Amino acid sequence: MGTSNTGSRIIACAAILASVTIAAVLPAGSVASTAVTAATKSKGKPHVATGSAQHVSGNSADLTATVSPAGVPTSYQFQYGATTAYGLQTPLTLVGSQTTKVKVSQVISGLAIGGSYHYRVVGVTSTGVVLTGKDHSFKTKGKAKIEMPKSLHEPVGSTFILSGAIKGFDAAGRAVVLQASPYPYTEAFTTIGAPAVTNSAGRFSFRVSNLSRSTEFRVTTVEAHHPLRSPTITVRATLRVFLHIKKSSTGLVRLYGTVTPSAVGASVNFEVLKAARPTRKREATTKYESQFSTVTKKGSKGSARFSIITSIITGGTYRAYVRIKTGAYSSGYSQTIVLHATKSKTKKKKKK
Repeated sequence: MGTSNTGSRIIACAAILASVTIAAVLPAGSVASTAVTAATKSKGKPHVATGSAQHVSGNSADLTATVSPAGVPTSYQFQYGATTAYGLQTPLTLVGSQTTKVKVSQVISGLAIGGSYHYRVVGVTSTGVVLTGKDHSFKTKGKAKIEMPKSLHEPVGSTFILSGAIKGFDAAGRAVVLQASPYPYTEAFTTIGAPAVTNSAGRFSFRVSNLSRSTEFRVTTVEAHHPLRSPTITVRATLRVFLHIKKSSTGLVRLYGTVTPSAVGASVNFEVLKAARPTRKREATTKYESQFSTVTKKGSKGSARFSIITSIITGGTYRAYVRIKTGAYSSGYSQTIVLHATKSKTKKKKKK
């Protein structure tokens, strides 16, 4: 009886020491965390068993397994990937040489939304024996989607690049097309230009030439069944505004210019750049303030014109801002020019 009690105490001490050893190797809070359980003894040779995938989200999961060192120093890692070829793996982590089963887990991230993944645990003993667990699989949450900017402003007649990305599983190497519906956005979307192919990160871009009016765009994959479609993006065609200046000998200046396409009757505000106090909603330290205004009149074919003669009370950087509310075009502003404060000259009295 005495020998039996002594043996029990030795086994209990060994289990406590094993727990202390694992805690020292993998401190609490580490990404590759290992939990130890001494509920049952492992018998025979070292072996590993793949567990479940827990806390699965759109781009991460916690892979679990059981490692049975059977008294031999053993390390483990998880292999994972889109197929049973895996291709990715977690860092090799030491378990120890316990004689009990050890529950382990590691968090993997950077996964694709709505993707199916295979994984297994692999153990390596200090003697070089490789232990392989069975293949398991899981699917991340969510569905693949196409992301694009919500809106853009581009000058009428300009050429610009429209970019976006597919976010989700199997995003690389997919063919996508650009579709458009011009103002007043009542026409069905039609494909423009040639298809593009996403790069390894799922990104794509299209070159849009000669924007003639505000247009709604969307991007769609080319699958015949259940294609992915992006949200609609509105690219607003802004007016082209050109500003000129002519000074007079009286100290007055004439500010004049043209607006293309023609926007007769539109308000023209002449704005000066001033210092501004940042706010929670607006972090900029400068803003444009209107100093005087006029309206556009009929000009040459396809354009409107504006003109005003005034004195410059506040010197600084000016621009002409042509404002319209609705239609096929959006408000636009001119290039900036620097104006100095002026004073009208007065006639000198003649001496008698």
